[in-house]
Amino acid sequence: MMKRVYKILIIVLCTFLFVSNVSAKSLKQVKEELARDEANKALLIQRQKNVQNNIKNAKGDISDLETQIDNYEKEIEETLVKIDELNDDIDSKQKEIDRLLAFMQKADTDNVYLEYIFQAKSYTDFIYRSAVVEELTKHNDETIDEMYKMIEENKKLKNKLQDKIERNENSINDLEKKLSTYNVSLKDLETAHTNIDDTIADRKKTLAYYEKVYKQNGCKETVDIDECLTVATSNGFVRPLTKGTISSEWGYRTCPIHGKELHSGIDVAAALGTPVYAAASGTVVGITKKSSCGGNIVTIRHSIKGKIYRTRYMHLATINVKMGQEVLVTTKIGTSGGGGYTLKRNGGWDRCSTGAHLHFIILPGSTGSSTINPRKMVTFPSKGKRFSSRW
Repeated sequence: MMKRVYKILIIVLCTFLFVSNVSAKSLKQVKEELARDEANKALLIQRQKNVQNNIKNAKGDISDLETQIDNYEKEIEETLVKIDELNDDIDSKQKEIDRLLAFMQKADTDNVYLEYIFQAKSYTDFIYRSAVVEELTKHNDETIDEMYKMIEENKKLKNKLQDKIERNENSINDLEKKLSTYNVSLKDLETAHTNIDDTIADRKKTLAYYEKVYKQNGCKETVDIDECLTVATSNGFVRPLTKGTISSEWGYRTCPIHGKELHSGIDVAAALGTPVYAAASGTVVGITKKSSCGGNIVTIRHSIKGKIYRTRYMHLATINVKMGQEVLVTTKIGTSGGGGYTLKRNGGWDRCSTGAHLHFIILPGSTGSSTINPRKMVTFPSKGKRFSSRW
């Protein structure tokens, strides 16, 4: 549950991931951007090789910063786990207090206690009953005090968490400055592993879909995509699986395949074949099959409270939707795959995963490759914790 408020905008792993800095808004701009990238493909491939070499050269010189970032990430994760546990304790204590208050309101406690005491049949019994009432009253007071102490402790933990996050962000900024001396950026740590041919092919498919919709809706190519394409409106996102375990966070991390990189989404470990659902109502605007780095991928366009977003579901074993299909939050779009499944059974594609999981991404707008932390839009448990519902 770490990296909640990182401010780094990072590039998506595969589909729509490219070196272009322009975020196209209209169909005309999408076409022009794709044409430029196709024309300069050889140069882009060469640039990617140069970046890979520069990253390799930079590795030894940035190890201290990477270790520092790793330590901060562990501290952030540990603090978030403590906050989660404390929230559970506070919730439990609140329920206990609610039960006590309900009893007090129902019974008019002072009268009940007095009646209990004066029903004593002997002086010894009177002393005993008085002690019982005193203990009950003390317990009520202590329960309330304990909850207030937990709330205060939670506030302190959250302040410490914010401080650790800020220090981690500063370390990442220092890392970016260090990388810049090697002509490498944080974005390059991820884009260096993408297959340029795959990304161009994927973008062509999406462009063809946009052209079809523009024609159907009678839109000129200069009209913004968001104005021409309609999409169902939702109030928010929910988890895309009914069960799973958070195995990797959005943000800077150590990847078992590529080492240090910027991770564009959140990973949810799930058994092979676990159903994957749309995180909100929307329209399928991207389908990739057997990508060398990402496997089967589905991209869905949404309108959340009037704002356009896209969600991306990567490393799928199967795809159950079609381009342009309208989906609901209950629509099964595919099943979880990754690593062992794709490498052994499907000829070696999807080499960027090591095991069955879903890589879930949220991107703002209809175009562009910048991503946001899914935790800002979806409630997920802490890293390493399992969930068993979509809410």
